Amino acid sequence: MKKKLLSVLLSTAMVASLLVGCGSTAEEPATEPAVEEEATEEAATEEPAEEEAEEAEPETTEATEAATMEAPSTDGWDDSMKIYAYSWNDEFGSRLQYVLDAYPEYADYVEYINLGVSGTDGTYQTAIDTAMEAGDKYPSLFAADNDVAKYYTESDMTMVLADAGITNDMYANAYQYTVDYATYDGNLKALTWQAAPGNFTYRADIAEEVLGTSEPAEVQEYVKDWDTFFETAQTMKDAGYAMISGPDDIKYAVWDQQTQPWVTVADDGSETLTLDSAVTDYLEMAKKLYDEGYTANTSMWSDAWSANFEGDVFGYFGCTWFVYWCIATTEDSETSTFGQWRVCEGPVSYHWGGTYVMIGADTPNPDLAAFLLYELCADPEIMYTIEEETMDFVNNKEAVANIIADGKGASDILGGQNPVETWAEAALTIDLSNSTYLDSALKAIMDTASQGYNAGTYETVDDAVQFIKDEVAKNYDYITVE
Repeated sequence: MKKKLLSVLLSTAMVASLLVGCGSTAEEPATEPAVEEEATEEAATEEPAEEEAEEAEPETTEATEAATMEAPSTDGWDDSMKIYAYSWNDEFGSRLQYVLDAYPEYADYVEYINLGVSGTDGTYQTAIDTAMEAGDKYPSLFAADNDVAKYYTESDMTMVLADAGITNDMYANAYQYTVDYATYDGNLKALTWQAAPGNFTYRADIAEEVLGTSEPAEVQEYVKDWDTFFETAQTMKDAGYAMISGPDDIKYAVWDQQTQPWVTVADDGSETLTLDSAVTDYLEMAKKLYDEGYTANTSMWSDAWSANFEGDVFGYFGCTWFVYWCIATTEDSETSTFGQWRVCEGPVSYHWGGTYVMIGADTPNPDLAAFLLYELCADPEIMYTIEEETMDFVNNKEAVANIIADGKGASDILGGQNPVETWAEAALTIDLSNSTYLDSALKAIMDTASQGYNAGTYETVDDAVQFIKDEVAKNYDYITVE
């Protein structure tokens, strides 16, 4: 699996970083996600066990009484117990500092290393792998972007967290989709302190002009499902506005509606490409946006796309970090729209991004690594402080409930709207149970197919899908393409 995952990373090395153009540099946050059990032919044919056939209880916003972890004693420790924490930028380090401030006795045993590179083009992974193999300053804790986390969680380079003392009941207040995404072969392999539910982020001034209201609950009725969304897009076009900036703005919202894994794995290890309706839905919906002139025809992360934060564009499919590290960039502009934005749920539930943290399998101090990871990602008090001070939407229902109860989270960017409750509800219905290690690479190919379909290179949606299949067959010869 490691060799296959590495080939995936290398083949997508030229794909733009998830947060390019949004302040996601080596200094800024790169907030970017279902038990990740690989589908098998046997699973497709066997009758489910009676207890498995029962429908799972829906996730609720209510917090659970979670288990806690005891802080390890430093008695007898020397320099050999020191651990190193790695990331591609400062975000993980800034969040880890909250834990070290609360437990200063560990400060001398932790060193944070900011590699200052892209987290998604293969450079970071190569650096982490090299550090692991060299052994010097071994990565005992390290972050990984949503797009590449499975490279590590689906390998023996990282610890099963239960082996380090972190049990699932300690992580009971995490949003389920983050648990599912970081679980491999039934074992939790990573935690995250943040959740990144998506939303529809819109201009309140344009909403008032065209729709006669800017209230989130009322605007939600104009984007409550895809049919209504496209009706509103025509209304916006008639009024001289683009509904969204570009046809690809919808992609994360559509892709998260997967009905099956795009790659299935049989008992013998053979893999098969199994595209579903989420692929054709994206191609067809983006094509409709393009053909009907409902967008400004930009591409995500292009200069033109960012410029439309202050243009004649009604909205964006954004998310938690999008508000604070993208829209916020307009604050000091002469044509600023700062304060004119609001958020509502949008047509569907989805996520966008995320940063996962893992423990290196050969850490010299698993007790410390596990405790720091637990505190960062499961302690409701520390997570409350992180959200209160950074506006980073945290992956802990108890902390979020307390933020809501205390009336915290109102945003000047959103004209005083408090989006936390909207995000808390949205995070409950995200489903990543069908995600696979190849998804990031497949999405890059799908984007190329969509651009070609819009431009007329591919005459039909079937032609665009065939391009995707041909690219997979060419670049991943171990995958059966039917």
